[in-house]
Amino acid sequence: MAPVRCPEPFVPPGLPCRPARPGRKLLLLLPLLLLLGAVAPMVSGAAAPPELRLGYVEYFLPGVDRKDVALAVQLWAHRYVETERGLGVRLSAFGSRAEIRKALLAGQLDVVHLPTVDYLLLSRELDLKPFGVPVTDGEFGERYVLLVPKGSGITRIGQLRGKRLLVQAMSLGQESLPARWLERLLRDEGLPPAARHFTSVNYEVQPSRVLLPVFFGQAPACIVTERSLRIMSELNPQIEAQMERIAVSQPLIDFVMCLAPSVDPSLAPRYAELGMGLSDNQWGRQMLLLLQLDGIAPFRPEAIEPARRLVEP
Repeated sequence: MAPVRCPEPFVPPGLPCRPARPGRKLLLLLPLLLLLGAVAPMVSGAAAPPELRLGYVEYFLPGVDRKDVALAVQLWAHRYVETERGLGVRLSAFGSRAEIRKALLAGQLDVVHLPTVDYLLLSRELDLKPFGVPVTDGEFGERYVLLVPKGSGITRIGQLRGKRLLVQAMSLGQESLPARWLERLLRDEGLPPAARHFTSVNYEVQPSRVLLPVFFGQAPACIVTERSLRIMSELNPQIEAQMERIAVSQPLIDFVMCLAPSVDPSLAPRYAELGMGLSDNQWGRQMLLLLQLDGIAPFRPEAIEPARRLVEP
């Protein structure tokens, strides 16, 4: 299947390609902040609720401070969405897919930000109404690359048997799309699962902690996003020169923004339209920069197909 490219109108113009380098601990919740910025202008519309109930699933890697993340979200919601826009916001964090499923079934949420794996599994039984997906480098989602040092003689994943692998990811285990892509690569080569093929697989949020050990010869291979590789290579061109790609994924969408089953589906176009306009205000531009995204685009079923093939048998 050819990559699904984002049509020109969906890509906010004038955004810098090199993002700032904030602590990645906030990035898991920043899509939710984007959503808050998108819905705030709706307060004047007749269909806007007096309080918007937003839910998200917490999947944190070791080293991420949940209190810092929660405080940042609460301050932003209070100072901007509630104070300046007059829209009440109730944020709810859930520790698992099962917990947020229970809240959705009870009609306790209006909008949810879901990791793609959770969206695909929950949408089998719940009438979720997706309306927004991330855009990176003009495509829906992120491409992941499996890298080894140039000159290592490694050209196939099978040659990494018994070695250590570092993976850039925002969540652990089977909730992680790069982890699922890795398992698919192994299965397609007739190899055992990652837990048996490698001596260890370590997940890290910061791309520098994944790329640099391979660059300096401290680890034999890593998986990072194409964007992370490009940004770090702009800072140090030797990184690109000393790395070799042995596999590249299709663009994979990390998250999906959805209306809850109990919400009027006619709201979806307005949410998508407002989400695309985030580059029109300083708050939206800052969020997009932190997220290393070009923007948020309306959901298209074909855009999620590469991720669906990794999740569904």
